[in-house]
Amino acid sequence: MAFDEARVMPDAAALAKVKAAIDTYNAQRPGMLVGLWQRQINMLAPYAVIAGIIVLAILMKVEQPKILGFVVPALIGGGYLVWREGTRPMREFRQTLRDRMLPLIFKFAGRLKYANGVAPRFMARLPNPGLVRFGMARHDDLVSGIYEGMDFTLSEVRLSTGGKSDKTVFDGVILYFNPTYHFPGRLYAAKRLYGVSGFIDDLFGDMSLQRISCGRADLDESHEFRTDRPEEAGPLVTGPIVSMLDYLGDEWPEGTLRLALVGADAFLMVPTSRDFFELPEMERDIDYENDVLPMIRDLVMLLAMAKLVSRIGTVETASGEVGETATGEAGGGRAV
Repeated sequence: MAFDEARVMPDAAALAKVKAAIDTYNAQRPGMLVGLWQRQINMLAPYAVIAGIIVLAILMKVEQPKILGFVVPALIGGGYLVWREGTRPMREFRQTLRDRMLPLIFKFAGRLKYANGVAPRFMARLPNPGLVRFGMARHDDLVSGIYEGMDFTLSEVRLSTGGKSDKTVFDGVILYFNPTYHFPGRLYAAKRLYGVSGFIDDLFGDMSLQRISCGRADLDESHEFRTDRPEEAGPLVTGPIVSMLDYLGDEWPEGTLRLALVGADAFLMVPTSRDFFELPEMERDIDYENDVLPMIRDLVMLLAMAKLVSRIGTVETASGEVGETATGEAGGGRAV
């Protein structure tokens, strides 16, 4: 399975603009860094003096300075806020670069939008507990657009159980897209959980779903495929879905991929500890080959796999032609 990487990479004109933006950032970065250090010193030094005076005054005037147990944490929290404010210009400077570069880098995607810290609208339709059971969601970078007629949204998300014993259940990216073929029911693919309650109770929470085989003994041992429409799901699981899981499992071996097809909605969950859109820290220049090109390849690969799944139910996919993505109008048009 492969995709035409050269076809979706930025053209010469876009590449020149990207490199120009990088060069501008790298040229301005040292001066910004010096200014940042000066700003932090000018803000943190007076705060440290004031905090020291407050602590000293309490020690000198209070016989039993238990109040320090409240004052010191408050001063530490205040120091963190001062530090955050001191580093704000550099964060805004890096964010400005990201806002300029992303539309150029991902020129192959139409109607590209970027946001940070925003919950995508598809979260309201993410099967919970159907695909993954969670109580809280934390959002980072988000990119949405159209790729070969297919609406998509890629969001960096951390899902956890919430509550006092908060536990992370997923940390990575969720790719939401509108497949051409609308599966007439629910089809979930995920890793089997060995426990007292079993896979369905722990993960899916839906006893109406039936387990089906993908035709691969190795994947059947580590994954389960559940659906309420086994006749329609069978050919899909044995074809493009198992191919995608196998391929992406080699590219992202950090965890277990999860896929859900629910009518006009499709969700691909890829666990990864790497930030998809992360730029280097302010102490280092940005390099196109090492910092930007991998970002493009990762997104293109996921979109190529989504396009493969989007073709399910078509004549081409049914006949086993899964080596390339295909063009075609997306059915849902709701990716955000």
